[in-house]
Amino acid sequence: MQRLLFLACLFLLPLGVTASPIAGHWRFVPERSTDLSPWRTYDLTITVEGNQVTLVRELAAGRRTFADTTRLDTTLPVNVVPASYWPDNRHLGAYMGGDKTRRVRSEWIDGGRLLRLSTDVTLTTQQGDRAVNILSDYKVSANGAQLTLTELRSTRNRPVVYVFRRLTAEEMAKPQATGRSE
Repeated sequence: MQRLLFLACLFLLPLGVTASPIAGHWRFVPERSTDLSPWRTYDLTITVEGNQVTLVRELAAGRRTFADTTRLDTTLPVNVVPASYWPDNRHLGAYMGGDKTRRVRSEWIDGGRLLRLSTDVTLTTQQGDRAVNILSDYKVSANGAQLTLTELRSTRNRPVVYVFRRLTAEEMAKPQATGRSE
């Protein structure tokens, strides 16, 4: 009887809910990526629970740190996400403007191996407010060990490419080094 129960479980396991291949803890690989300026480190955690996707970014350089959480419902046509700060390329003199929100549209592609986001933000610059669209593709490799984030910004001609590697449980237990003290 126990043998029969074991065999039934063995055959039924593949039919159960499988974890999203993109979900996990990821660490930025600088030598394979676009310059992260002004940051030195970037950890990304992605969780997927049904139609809910949560992206947690942790950026650091010396004593400066920034973390934000983006929660998305992939069934909504647009998610409105509060954003009081724009950490990308801070040295350009562009800051979160408008109503301090991001409007994010999301879709799954390639059986959940690629999450595509289209984000509309208003940035404030010395010349005034500027509407910006950012197309972001989060794509996990076939073996699940690498995540590539490709961003196309309406204000840039060249894409920004960030490569991440999946962290082990042992690596997640250790604190992330942030680089030189500044």
